Amino acid sequence: MNGKIGMRSKKHWHWILSTQGLSIGIDEQGRIRELTIGDCRWEFSGGTELAGCVAAPILALPMAADGSVAFQRRWCSPAGACRVTERFVPTATSIGWELEIEGEGEPWSTEVITRMAWGGPEVPLLRLWAPWGDVRSDTENPHPNEAAVANGTMPPGAICKDWSDPLVMRPWSDRQLSYGAAAFRYDNPRIGCCPTDNDLWCIPLVTVADPEADTGVSLILSPADELRDLTLRTTATGELSVTRMRHRFQVGRVVRWHADLVRHEADWRGGLRWMTARYPAYFEPALPQAHDLGGTGAYTCHDAAFDADKMRRMAFRTNWRASFDFPYMGMFLPPVAGTEEWTDYRKERTSIAKMESYARKMREHDFRVLSYFNVYEFGAHVTWPLPPRTTVRDQDLWRDCHDFLREKLSAAILSVSPKLKPPDPRWWARVVHGGPYFTWEDGIILDCGDPAYREFLLEQARRHISLLPSTDGICIDRLDWARLYNEQQDDGESWFDGCPARSLLWSWNQLLERLGPLMHEAGKVIFVNNHVKRLDMLRHVDGIFDEFTFAGPALNTSALLGLCKPVLGWTSDEANLRPDPDAFFQRFLHMGVFPMAPFPGNDHSLHPGEWVDQQYLDYGSLLRCLRGKRWVLSPHAIQADKAGAKANLFAVPGGYIAPITFGGEADRIRVEIRGLPKPQRCTALHPGNGDTEMSVSANWCGTILNLDVPLVRGCALVRIE
Repeated sequence: MNGKIGMRSKKHWHWILSTQGLSIGIDEQGRIRELTIGDCRWEFSGGTELAGCVAAPILALPMAADGSVAFQRRWCSPAGACRVTERFVPTATSIGWELEIEGEGEPWSTEVITRMAWGGPEVPLLRLWAPWGDVRSDTENPHPNEAAVANGTMPPGAICKDWSDPLVMRPWSDRQLSYGAAAFRYDNPRIGCCPTDNDLWCIPLVTVADPEADTGVSLILSPADELRDLTLRTTATGELSVTRMRHRFQVGRVVRWHADLVRHEADWRGGLRWMTARYPAYFEPALPQAHDLGGTGAYTCHDAAFDADKMRRMAFRTNWRASFDFPYMGMFLPPVAGTEEWTDYRKERTSIAKMESYARKMREHDFRVLSYFNVYEFGAHVTWPLPPRTTVRDQDLWRDCHDFLREKLSAAILSVSPKLKPPDPRWWARVVHGGPYFTWEDGIILDCGDPAYREFLLEQARRHISLLPSTDGICIDRLDWARLYNEQQDDGESWFDGCPARSLLWSWNQLLERLGPLMHEAGKVIFVNNHVKRLDMLRHVDGIFDEFTFAGPALNTSALLGLCKPVLGWTSDEANLRPDPDAFFQRFLHMGVFPMAPFPGNDHSLHPGEWVDQQYLDYGSLLRCLRGKRWVLSPHAIQADKAGAKANLFAVPGGYIAPITFGGEADRIRVEIRGLPKPQRCTALHPGNGDTEMSVSANWCGTILNLDVPLVRGCALVRIE
């Protein structure tokens, strides 16, 4: 991959930009017309256009000192006009592809589409990969009825059995992927959406590769840029396009986006390897101690006695404290003294002292506690319109959510537009035009971009830090509301349905810019229940506790977002494991995710039982090995020689682990691992064998480690020291 950075002339193209064995040829219209990687020269076309607009003649700018070339043109439509600069920049490891849009006149918006198309006879031989929820589209494998998932009427276990391995490159197909979640629309609002769609895309990256030549290229978008709604579309004929939507163009405002073309081997790991090195703040936990929370989890507020040793053998580690301690949603720690009691949501008496005592007891067992947090939902059993104030003293406003909303947070209430198509009345019977969005237990949705509400949330975080020292941090629930827009406010960047608006994603980012440093400086972690699967939302997040990993797409997207972070996943009930518990655990091992354990008092999640407990005991020693895992993304890192068998490779403290899964009836399997230092010892753990290790035959051939791995129930976890 030795190459040079620079530009040279060529007969067919006005400019050639090269770096690290990657070259692009650009014509006089500023379009990429050829893509060359090593000895592979692909017939190619690439460029950016604005939907519904007419382009004026292009202007090529003088070559810059850094060897970059840029092109300007004006785009016009009946809605407005803007000047677009498209710049190609050779860097040490990539060719940067930058866009700059400077608006003219009144605010407006349109879709900004970056297209890439491969041509020639090699197209059917090329393979495509993206960080998707499923290699199959919703058309190929329809996702479950979302309403049934959200309201609990889906038959137990119905969405947990149809998992597919996302770490597979596939032929071109007609498909559209939504970044994180389907975009919010008035005609199909999908209020309370669940991340069970196949057509989700969690990291803004797409890879095209030629397996025969072992070469590939990735288009990688910067997660640090201003991003609203984003889609990736591919076709069966070799085209892909990235569409950016709902960005505001107006005079005096410049929107800038950065992307890179990166050369690597024909492997899904290549683009991710470059991206994790280029944007570490989005992949690495701010606090490395977050990995201490890795293990099977629980979601309970009960203080029932339990067998601590048994839970340790199930790899149990962390309870996300189901927050029925609060008097109502959002008032997590009322403004009272440490021993003063209040009536919690369960109609029981509690206090900050009792909450701290629980966390301290869990610490004594070497378990961890995450406090419940929520930045969009507030209140319980809310009456609308808000009734007149009944509280006499201001210091007592917190006792009644109606009074607190009226006096402190009224400007944060998210109003339902008259243009909204009414959602399914079975879920959202109380949602009316002009009123608030209702949610769990008739709480309502607030916009955390509101200054008063943001300060309230930050004060709640300060109280957690000072009053609950034995907890490890917070887990923020229900990020699905980040899809919405507040049309009563203006973030200065968004343009929704022809109007200025404040994106609740923008509100999240503004809050986390302050909440992240506040928590981290105090040594407290931030986990999220990420209903919206977007990398750019994880800038200040240390780990994931995902409520939907019993569904394949949610498991896959959270796992990929957690390449370097701990990921804990949900097990809703025993039916998730049946009829094949081995398949259940082996997909979690393959993706490096901890499933929720059967724990006493779990809320809408797995409860203990003789059969299910034994399954977790069988796999507990293997799951414990995942603690501290980081995906190994070196070229062609690991491969199993048996069709259908799967293998992945993780770095862990003290060495590496390789889960070998889905080996079927085979009792042994050959595995090749590339690029590791020469190991001192290789052993295997198997389901049902506790901590008993078996020796693994290993031989070293150049840079390839060859292993002969014994399997039990089609599975082994190889430990490489």
